[in-house]
Amino acid sequence: MADSKKGAAWADAEIEKKPQIRNALEYREELERLWVAGLPSGDKTGWPSVDKHYTIVPGQLSIVTGWPSSGKSEWLDALMINLYRQSWKFAVFSAENMPVETHLAKLLEKLSLKPFGTGPHERISQGDIGEYLDEMSSAFRFISPRNDLISLPQIAAAAEKWLVADDGRHGGIIIDPWNELDHWRDRTFSETEYIGQSLSFIRNWARANKIHVWIVAHPAKQRRDDSGKLPVPTPDMISGSQHFWNKADCAVAVYRDLSDLGSRRVDIYVQKIRFKHVGYPGMISLAYDRVTGTYSEPKQAQLYAVAKDGE
Repeated sequence: MADSKKGAAWADAEIEKKPQIRNALEYREELERLWVAGLPSGDKTGWPSVDKHYTIVPGQLSIVTGWPSSGKSEWLDALMINLYRQSWKFAVFSAENMPVETHLAKLLEKLSLKPFGTGPHERISQGDIGEYLDEMSSAFRFISPRNDLISLPQIAAAAEKWLVADDGRHGGIIIDPWNELDHWRDRTFSETEYIGQSLSFIRNWARANKIHVWIVAHPAKQRRDDSGKLPVPTPDMISGSQHFWNKADCAVAVYRDLSDLGSRRVDIYVQKIRFKHVGYPGMISLAYDRVTGTYSEPKQAQLYAVAKDGE
């Protein structure tokens, strides 16, 4: 007989809490403060053209998608560094960038605007490594599973105490990618049910703790068009469930024309914004510098330029 209390693996570990119920008048003080201050847009992304469409608000869930080699992890790292410069702090689970020292090398490139490895360009000095790490130590924590897979609630539990510390800084969690998490579920629980409940859990956790959560999720396999190009992915293309679109506060696709690998052009598609004071959907083109892993507002001539070796 099927278990009538079907649920995800983490459900048993949750402490039962009664929902809060309040009269509308009890919100008057908060509402009047909001009236005086105005509905807040989020913090800047570091790219003015992106800021028109997407700003970063604590307590929201962003889904980031894109085809392999499109640069979604690189772009998210660059966004993280831009927010770090605005006093944000982060807990990072990035299976795409293991081991952690490799990920740190990429982040140091974005901070220093110099390559980490040897080549035709001046690289980060050995002395600079210690200085940058000392600077970053107050803002970054990296989450790694000990011996096995790691679940979404385990990531939230590992990050919560540090991120919600009352130090005046906004906090964020990076989960990259979704398919590297432990997704065990009871056999009576469908994949769609599991994904919906899991995303509701992390979104509610983000709201309660005023933490912004980014989840990178890969789209399912799609056919190329007659010219060999893949379509721009959308959250409903992500393998497993339409919930990646439904549950997100913000949804972003990072798109690169993989038929022209020499191009520096990367398109950022802001596909969903739940609250209009945060931004609005649209497409923005940025220029990618593969030497330092950074993105910039391009001049039109630079945007379509083909990168030469070593540039």
